[in-house]
Amino acid sequence: MRSIGDGSLRVLVTGSRGKSSVARLLHAAFEACGLEAWTRITGVVPRQLGPGGTREILRTSGAHVEEMRWWLRSLPQKAQAIVLENSSITPELQPLAARWLRPHLTILTNVLPDHQEAWGPGPAAAAEALAAGLHPDGRVLMPEHLEHDKSLRSLLEKRGCTAVFATAEDSGGPAHQSVNAGLALAALEHLGLPATEARRAVQGLGQDRYDFRVLRHRGAELALAFSVNDIASTRALFRSLRWREESTRLVYNHRADRPGRFRSFGDWLSRGRWREVVIIGDRPVSRPAGSHYLRLDGASSLLRLLQPGDSAFGCGNIAGHPLALY
Repeated sequence: MRSIGDGSLRVLVTGSRGKSSVARLLHAAFEACGLEAWTRITGVVPRQLGPGGTREILRTSGAHVEEMRWWLRSLPQKAQAIVLENSSITPELQPLAARWLRPHLTILTNVLPDHQEAWGPGPAAAAEALAAGLHPDGRVLMPEHLEHDKSLRSLLEKRGCTAVFATAEDSGGPAHQSVNAGLALAALEHLGLPATEARRAVQGLGQDRYDFRVLRHRGAELALAFSVNDIASTRALFRSLRWREESTRLVYNHRADRPGRFRSFGDWLSRGRWREVVIIGDRPVSRPAGSHYLRLDGASSLLRLLQPGDSAFGCGNIAGHPLALY
């Protein structure tokens, strides 16, 4: 692989959730510091952020870990700051991003349970899988709420990593946005860059197209949380709306290749006092009690479910028909 210029600042972003958001914030912060920054985010749609703006990374086939190495090879030698989102999932592939990038700093956004098919259930399994992707003997920046996670600290010590922690930066929005902003600004501090202009850039960065929001359609409301994936973040977003379960239609978009995620949502789907629970997407083998499956022929079919005055909360997975709503 062609060597990345030694003068570039290199940051790897990993974690269960929030990687793309932190990468976008860090890119804006680097640019505010006057650096030529290049960033690759995966998220819902793979994109490159660079001096010329944002462009989609087109794929001729499905996602592949080698895409990260290809992207790094394509960067100009004059790149002054490089931010790479680790898109590996399986534990055995986690180390590749750090090996190819050789980061000065790794940001670990969280260790929420996800990708249970590859990682196993629970936060401890997620932490072990993600720790495999940390640069040995490197610095790892994490949100302050992970400071007392003893199992995670043990995993970092085994890899010789130095843990540093970021305080949330009040963003005026949901708590996870404040945490992400704090990570981006703390990264600049640890890289020796001024944060004054960067703070303005971070605070002024608008929402990404695929961020959580509420779509209003013909007098009804549909909360678009399909891209969130993990149950803890999904529940937190629902609470932020202050909606009553009894008045809410819960819509779960299922992927047949994510059965572990479906199971992790099971209790929430079945034990809530929801007005209705609808499963869309791939037909599941079994359904939570009280739910029913509905086959849709497009995003417009989902909107047709809504009646004036309805409140619907969409979650689970964004792939498939929900993607067209963003």
